[in-house]
This record gives sequence, C-alpha cells and structure tokens, in this order.
Amino acid sequence: MLHTIKSNKLKRFLLLTIIVIPLLSFGLHKEYYSLTKIDYNKEEKALQITMRLFTNDMEYTLNKLFEKSLELGTTREIDDTNKLLEIYLNQKFSIHINGKSTSYKFIGKEFDKDLMYIYLESTTIENISQISIQNAILTESFSEQENIIKLNINSQRKSLILTKENDKGLLKF
Repeated sequence: MLHTIKSNKLKRFLLLTIIVIPLLSFGLHKEYYSLTKIDYNKEEKALQITMRLFTNDMEYTLNKLFEKSLELGTTREIDDTNKLLEIYLNQKFSIHINGKSTSYKFIGKEFDKDLMYIYLESTTIENISQISIQNAILTESFSEQENIIKLNINSQRKSLILTKENDKGLLKF
C-alpha cells in the first residue's frame, strides 16, 4: 500500500511538472516586435507605409506617455486617439530619403484581433537612391522591442531590424 501511495504521488508530480513548466515558460516570456512594410510606388511617387504591431503594447505605451486611457480598438476609444498617435509616431519614426528629412501623412489605423495596423504615406518622392529610417516605436516601454522594417524600393527588397540600442538604419538602392 505504501508503494501505491508513493507511486500515485510520483505520477501526480510528473503530470504537474509536464503541464505547469511549459505553461510558466510561455507565460513569463513575451515577444516584443513590430513589422513595418515600406513600398515605393514609382508611378504615384509615394512611399506607402504599413505598420503592424500588438495593440496592447501600443495602448500601454500611449496610456503611459499621455496619461490617458485610450482603449484602442474599442467603442470607448477616446476622440483624440489619432492625434496622440500621430504625435507619438512623429517622435519615434522618421525617414530621410537621399539625405533629406521626409514627412509622412497619417492615413489611418485598423485593428484585427490583437493586432493594430497603422497606415502612413509620403508623397512627391521623385527617386530613391538611399533611405535612412529611425524606428524607436515601443522601445521606451519594452527594452527587448525589435522593429522589423521590410522595404520594396525600385524593385529591390531589403530589410532592417532596429532595436532600442540601434534604432537607425541606412540602405542604398
């Protein structure tokens, strides 16, 4: 009987270990990244920019920065959200084309489950021989944040990974 009790305890311990340890390891580690796609439309002379990031990460960062509860993607989202988002983007994301600062226009945002998509556009761009990008989005909140940039310019595909320690990159085309 003592052998059966020890055996049952051992089985419960092993079962608990097999179930709990993997759950804890997933719960304790979170990935922090965003993906920004930049496409140059030569006919329209425009850079079309799409950012994809986790809504809760952006909401956390904006709430902390502006000391407001934005409630992104809900019916309770505040009216000033787009304005605050534009301010934040202008502080954390910049583009220089051929050595000159390039402005962009906020087109809009949308949500899909836990993801947020931000759309930007820069127009009147005649040609691109080099592009410099700074992307420090979310790095003030998450030190392990990686901002992945994928570019399609002049039919050439290139990419960058920018971090808190290295938030700028330069590519030539």
